[in-house]
Amino acid sequence: MRIIESSDWQPEGRVVAWAAAPAMTAAVEAAPDDPTPPSFLQRDHILSCAAARAAGGTHRAYTASIATVNAPLDTARMTAVVDAFIASHEGLRSVFSTDGESVRRRTLGPDDVAMAPTVIFDPAGDAGDATAGTAGDATDAATGTATGDPVPATAAEAIDALLPRHAVFDHVPGCALVAVDRGDSFELLYALDHAFGDGISQVTGILELLARYAGADVPPLTDDEHPGFLGYVREEYARAAAVTDDSPGVRLWGELFDRVGGTPQFPLDTGIVDGEPQWVGGLFCDPAPADLDQVAALRRLAAQRGVSFSTVVYALMALAERRTAGTSEYATVVVSATRGERYPVSQGWFCNFSPLFFEMTGDTVEDILDAVSAAQHRMKEALPDPVHACVGRLIEQGRVDASVMASPQLITYIDLSWFREPGDHDIRLFTGLGKTRNASFWLFRDEDGLTLGCQAPDNPTAVASLERYFTALREIVAETAARYPA
Repeated sequence: MRIIESSDWQPEGRVVAWAAAPAMTAAVEAAPDDPTPPSFLQRDHILSCAAARAAGGTHRAYTASIATVNAPLDTARMTAVVDAFIASHEGLRSVFSTDGESVRRRTLGPDDVAMAPTVIFDPAGDAGDATAGTAGDATDAATGTATGDPVPATAAEAIDALLPRHAVFDHVPGCALVAVDRGDSFELLYALDHAFGDGISQVTGILELLARYAGADVPPLTDDEHPGFLGYVREEYARAAAVTDDSPGVRLWGELFDRVGGTPQFPLDTGIVDGEPQWVGGLFCDPAPADLDQVAALRRLAAQRGVSFSTVVYALMALAERRTAGTSEYATVVVSATRGERYPVSQGWFCNFSPLFFEMTGDTVEDILDAVSAAQHRMKEALPDPVHACVGRLIEQGRVDASVMASPQLITYIDLSWFREPGDHDIRLFTGLGKTRNASFWLFRDEDGLTLGCQAPDNPTAVASLERYFTALREIVAETAARYPA
C-alpha cells in the first residue's frame, strides 16, 4: 500500500462507472428527512463544500483508493458487489442537501440500493454501450457529465470529470465506484466525499470490495450489515451534551489556545500572504523517512522506554521542527480515530481533533519521550469530548473567537503494520485538493516502514521549507535508529 498524487494515476482502458439506477433515485426522492443530523465534522464539511460550489469552485474534497485486479472484469459480479457493499453501510446510504446553514439528511434502506454500470469512456468510442450492463436512464448519472462539458479524450479525463459529481455530499451514493477495464485485468477505484469516510474507511473500503469480488468470507469485513455511522453520530451528540467547562477536552483546548495564541501553525515559512489560503498543488511525499530496519530500531527504543511507537513518531516530528525552526515547544492537532471496538470496518468519519503540545527540553528523541508520553495521556483523556463542543464552550466564555479553528495544522498517524496486502493488488491511496494556510501531515506505518505525506500551499517557499523539514526528519531518524542496533 502506498500514497500517490492523483496526477500520478493515468489509467488506460475502457472506463465503467456505477451509479444509482432509476428505482434507487426514485427512492431517494421519496425518502423522508432522517432525524439523525449530520455529525459535527460532516456539517462543517458540507457547508464548506456548498459555499465553494456557490462561488464557482470544483469539488475536490474527496479521498480515493485504487487496486489492481489481475483477472478480466466481470461486470455483473462487480455490480452485485457494489450493491452489497453500499447496502451494508448505513452511512453510504445517506444523502445530504443544504438550505442556507441548514443541512438535511435522507437515508435509504438496504433494499433500496440498486446500482447500474455504464461505460463512460471507451478507446473504441463506444461509451454507454450496453455490453457494460447499462441500465437505460442511469447513463447520464453515471457519466457525471453536464450539457456542454468537453468529451473526455482519455480514461483519466473521464474519471477526473466524474469524481467531483459522484464523490460529493449531495450525490447518492456519495462515492464513486469505477473500473478501468484492460481486457485481461482491471483497476478498481473507490472514491468518497470526506463527509462519508476517513482514511481508515478508504483502506477498509477497497479491501471489502476486493474480498467481496473474490467471493471471500472475511468477517467482519464482508458482513451483510456493519454497525451504522448514524448510531455513532447519535452517540457523539450525547457526548457533546455532557461536556462542561471542567471537561478534560475543554481544559486541554483552552490551555492550547492560551499557550499558542490560536491553533498550531507549521513554524516554517509556507509563503502565505496576508493570511489568504492558497491551493494545494499536490502531495509532498517522503516514501521512506524510516525504512523497515529503522522502524525496527525505533520500536526497540519504544520498548526499552515503555512507550508506544506513536510516542517516538511525535518526538521525531517535534525535533525536526526544532532543528529547522529553532522551536522549544511543539504543538499540533492530531486527527484521532474514535472507532473503538464497535466500528472497526464501518464506512464513516470516525474522528475527533485532539490537541498535542509539550516542551522540548533536549535535542534527542530520548530527551523528550517522557514529555511526549505525558502529552499523549492528556490527549487521550480528552478524546471522548467532541472538539466542537469543547471549542464552543470556550467561545461562549469569550476566551477565543469563532474563527479560531480556521485551517489548523493537522497530523494523522495510521498504524497499518498489521496489514498484509491480499494478492498482488498494488493498493494506492490519494486525496483531493483544496486550499490551506498550513502544512498538514499524514503518516502511515506499514510492512515497508514509515511513509510521510504533506499537503501545503503550492508555492516555491513552501516547497523549500518542506524539503528542509523532510531532510531534518530523515537525519534525526537515522541518528536515533543508529543508537538501537539489532
